[in-house]
Amino acid sequence: MQKRTDHIKRINTGVRKCLYAAMIICAMFPGIPTNEVTASVEVSFAYSLSDFSGPVPYNWANICADEKRNEIYVVDLRERDVRIFNEKGMEVYRFGDGGSLGNVVAVAVENSGNILALSKGSVKYSIRRYDFRGEPLEDLELANLPSQFSGFSPDCMLFKNEHLYLADTVSMKIIVTDGNGMFQNGYDLYTILEIQEKKKIGTEIGGFNIDGDGNMLFTVPVLFSAYTLSLDGKVQGFGTPGSAPGRFGVVGGIASDKEGNIYVADRLRSVVLVFDKQFKFQKEFGYRGEMPDNLISPTNLVLDVEDKLYVSQFKSRGVSVFQITYAESDRMEQFKIEGG
Repeated sequence: MQKRTDHIKRINTGVRKCLYAAMIICAMFPGIPTNEVTASVEVSFAYSLSDFSGPVPYNWANICADEKRNEIYVVDLRERDVRIFNEKGMEVYRFGDGGSLGNVVAVAVENSGNILALSKGSVKYSIRRYDFRGEPLEDLELANLPSQFSGFSPDCMLFKNEHLYLADTVSMKIIVTDGNGMFQNGYDLYTILEIQEKKKIGTEIGGFNIDGDGNMLFTVPVLFSAYTLSLDGKVQGFGTPGSAPGRFGVVGGIASDKEGNIYVADRLRSVVLVFDKQFKFQKEFGYRGEMPDNLISPTNLVLDVEDKLYVSQFKSRGVSVFQITYAESDRMEQFKIEGG
C-alpha cells in the first residue's frame, strides 16, 4: 500500500512539474500562437433522411453516395433492402423488398448508373450487378486473386475512379479490382501495421472509405487509431485513446472531404471528430442526446459532392445529414499575415 502511495505521489509531482514548465514556456514566448485555432471546417445539422412518413428509423445502416447523380443509397441491414434518396434527403426509390437481394451488406454505384450489391451469408458472399431500377443483370466474380487472398470474404465495398475496393474487416485485408472484378492490388493490414500473431484476434477494421485521390481510409478500434493507406502501400496513422475532445474511444466510420480534412466517428463518445490533412485535431460535433444535431453511437460516414456529411447511428436515429462549410482562414494564417 505504501509503494502504491509513493508511486501516485511521484506521478502527481511529475504532472505538476510538466504544468509548471508549460507555464514558464508560455510566459517566455507570449507571441507564439497556441492551439486557439479557428477550425477551417464549420458543421451544421441540415436534416435526417426521410420518406413521406418522416425520418427513416435506421439502425447503423450502410451508406453509399452516387457522386455522378448526387443520390444517396442506404442499405437497411435489418430489412435487407436498399433505398435511394435525392439531394434533399427524400426517398425517391427502393428495391430489394422481400429479401430478393439476400443478406445485402453494401452497395456501390458505377459511373454508368448500374448498381453493385454485396451480399454475405455465413459462409459465402456474392456480388451482383443491377440496373438503375434494381433489376438483376449479372454476377460479378473476382478473378486472379493471389493465394494469400484465397479466403477473402468482403463485407465492405466501394467504387471509385473505375476501381472496385473491397474490404474483409475481420481478416484485415483489402483488395482493389477493375470494374469487372479483375484483381489489381491487395493489402494485408496485419502485415502493414505489423500486428503480432497473438494480437490478431479482435483486431479488425472499424470503418473503411476512399478519399478523392483513391487512397484508402480505415480505422482500427482496438488500436484507437485511424489510418490512410496509399495505393502503393504507404500507411500513416493517428489517434490517441481517451475521453477528452480530440481523443478516441471506440472509432468507427471515416471519411475525407475535398479539402483533405478527415472525419472519424466515435461510437463510444457519440461524436464525429474532424482532423486536418496533417492529422491535427480541429473540432468535434454530435454528442449523445435527443436533439436533432445530437448523435447516438455514430457508425458510418459518407460525404457527397455538395459537402454534406451523412452519419448513420443507433437507437433508430436513422441517418443525420450535416452541411460542411469552409472558413477562409484560421488563427495561424492570421498570425502569419500579421508578421508574427
